[in-house]
Amino acid sequence: MATPLVLFGIAALVGGLAGYPLSRARWTRQAPRLAVALWHALCLGVVSSVVLGGVALALPALPSVVTGGLSDFLARCAMALRAELAAPRSLLLGAAGLWLALITIGRVVVMGASSSRKARRVRRGQLERLAVAGRRLRGDHGEALVLLMDDRPAAYCLPGSRGRGTIVISSGSLDLLADDQLRLVLAHERAHLRQRHHVAARLSAALSGAFGWVPLFRFAARDVPVLLEMAADDQAMRTTEVGSGRGIRSSARRRLAHALLTLATAQPASPAGALAAAGGSAVARVRRLSEPPLPLGPTRVSLLGVGILVAFAGPLLVASAPALCAAAMEICPFAFS
Repeated sequence: MATPLVLFGIAALVGGLAGYPLSRARWTRQAPRLAVALWHALCLGVVSSVVLGGVALALPALPSVVTGGLSDFLARCAMALRAELAAPRSLLLGAAGLWLALITIGRVVVMGASSSRKARRVRRGQLERLAVAGRRLRGDHGEALVLLMDDRPAAYCLPGSRGRGTIVISSGSLDLLADDQLRLVLAHERAHLRQRHHVAARLSAALSGAFGWVPLFRFAARDVPVLLEMAADDQAMRTTEVGSGRGIRSSARRRLAHALLTLATAQPASPAGALAAAGGSAVARVRRLSEPPLPLGPTRVSLLGVGILVAFAGPLLVASAPALCAAAMEICPFAFS
């Protein structure tokens, strides 16, 4: 009974408490990609803890027809494994655990599928509109680039498959942005497509839609889109800079900040659900670009990497601990030597 309780305890603590300090952490603006990875590791860790806890609760109550293969495989250590997984053979507990695991997976799958269908509808509608009101251009990096004949400024991308998609720029943006600012904006949208930021955003939205009462999922759905915009900002500056001097980097940050302000304050025409250059929290992004960059040191990056690994793999290690303990016993034919 200890394994399900530990897993449910992990889910309750992480899901209820971890989102508060992470949403207030200042380092996330310095390393947005690491922050997104940590958000997702924590969220998936909560989901896997609940699913594995339900499965562990149901195992002792399952009929031997289901668990017989496991017992045959472990042979003489099957009794030791059952002792490690000891729990009351309650049909009610087993049914509750199995129901909890299935309902958790089901809600995530349903919300993810619903979000994907909605995104495809938006993309299809936008492509139909662009076929009438847009003019197809050739992008510098081989991407599909469409000029939208609209006086309102707009710069956004419509994701496609395999990191490809369509970048849309309006005629109003061409009138407002200088050439160097336009290059930064296009590089920003190109980063969204190549790094498949729409997948990360949909995952956070699906978890929040499925379990909106969990604070961690709510905070992730709010913060992850902003962090993805910051990550695209960083990639845009890296790919458009010529040279590596501090003055060059500072100039790129200023140009991008000015382009964001221009697009965000001129009633942009970007559609809902698209990854727009002025999307997310434009104020927070401009403030970040206006400040000198403070990269994380290697020690903090290493610690964050370990934290992401623990958050993602920790529930699986807890769930497999009984089998590992049984396998380490002398009576087990698979004992570690």
